[in-house]
Order: sequence, then structure tokens, then C-alpha cells
Amino acid sequence: MEKDRLEIAKLVQYYVSIILKEYKDLIPVNIKNRLLNTSNFLDYVKIENTNTISLFVTMDDLVIHLPLDAYKVINNLKELKEYGSNKDNCTHDKTNMVINNNTFIDFVNHIIVSGSTPLDYFKEVLLHEVMHVCGSDGGSSLQEGFNELKTREIALKYNLYTSCCGYPKEVKIAYELELLFGKEICDQLCFLSFPERLELLDKKIGVYARELYLNIYLEMEKEFRPYMDRNYSGLIGIKEKCDTYEKIDYSNVYKLIKQYNKEKIV
Repeated sequence: MEKDRLEIAKLVQYYVSIILKEYKDLIPVNIKNRLLNTSNFLDYVKIENTNTISLFVTMDDLVIHLPLDAYKVINNLKELKEYGSNKDNCTHDKTNMVINNNTFIDFVNHIIVSGSTPLDYFKEVLLHEVMHVCGSDGGSSLQEGFNELKTREIALKYNLYTSCCGYPKEVKIAYELELLFGKEICDQLCFLSFPERLELLDKKIGVYARELYLNIYLEMEKEFRPYMDRNYSGLIGIKEKCDTYEKIDYSNVYKLIKQYNKEKIV
């Protein structure tokens, strides 16, 4: 496990250097200075019992928590006859890295048939988490969608490793908003506080854009909270996570976007 932690820490350092380069003027100054002055990126990585199979970042200390549970779960998956049956399996190619039809179930299947190790699993999700370490907001459904969208965009640009399966429903909504607001605005939205996001949209686009973001944010949170506020541990946790996520219904969000587009035309 310590060997895995060392390898992950090296990747964190590499990813941080790229993200600092890509978003140098957007990352909050305190976070940027802390990252630039970091001499040991092991401080950002912990492998521990988190009562969940998911990776996550605590924003107060910018630590990436890798689940100890992954070692137990993947060891159990090795008992499946499908495990390692297609070691070259990939969830995407360069043509569909940003937007695709992957789901969490597809990711789980990929982990099984590719014969992934816990380290492989960590690497598939790591870039998304390092974006959080660099100040990209998370925790809410819409901001997780934006964080995953930026993760995929930067992975495509710099040929970095990521699953392109995270937050599939949320990333599609973030992408719809990027088409409406523009990439430059949406890059900024990732690194701003909630009030600052509303102020930016009001100033740069107008009150209707601000209201659209606010209404989408609130609508998505209603759907997302039952999923987000649970822990998913062990093999049972994988199924529970997939089943709970499948119940999320953002149809009202798309109605809001459709109405916004209609009002723009008028």
C-alpha cells in the first residue's frame, strides 16, 4: 500500500503542475501558493478506512483520501470469471473523452474485465480529485459536473489518464451550460465561491444567466442529495451506489435550459 501511495503522490505532483499551468490565473491565491510551496506531495495522499469505496478530497487540508476498502473489494472481484477477461478494455477514445454515454455501471464493468488493481482504480479517478485539490469546487451536483467536465477536457488536451465515467449525468448538464455560457466563463465558475459565480454570470452575461445557474443548481441538489449523503462500502456498496445514482432524474433541469434558450431567441 505504501508503494501505491508513493506512486499516487508522484502523479499528484505531475497533475498539479499541469493544472497550475492551465488555470494559473483562476486558482485561488492561497491554494496556488500552498501548492507551489509544497515539497512533499505525500502529504496530500492518505490510504485509510473511509467507510466508502469512493475517493474524496477534504478541502480544509487538500488531502486526497484513498479508500482502504478498494483492496478488499477488488480482491473479491478477482473471484469473478470475467475478471481480467479483457485487459485492453477502455471506456473511451479521443473522440468521446469529453461527452459519452458511459455510466458508473460501465466503469465497474471496466474495472472487472480489465483486471484492475486498486492502484489502477485510484489512477482512473485521481485527476478529478486533483482538480479539487487545486481549488475546483465540488460537493454539489452541478459543481461536480463542472469539475468532471474540466477533468476530461484537460485529460484530452494533455493526454492524461482518467476514466471519463465520473458523474455522467452531471457532466452533460455542465457541458450544456458551457455551450450557453462559453468555456472561459465556465472555467472561472469552477474556482469561485457560490456568490462569486452568481455575480460573475450577472456581470458577464446577465441576470437571466444567473437565474438559470441558480435554478439548475437548486433543482439538481434536490435530486442529488439522497445519492451524495450516503456511504457505499464493500461489494454491496457498489451495487447500492449504481442503483441510487440511476434514480437521479434531471429532466426538470433540461426544461429550464430549454426555456432559457427559448427566451433568448425571443
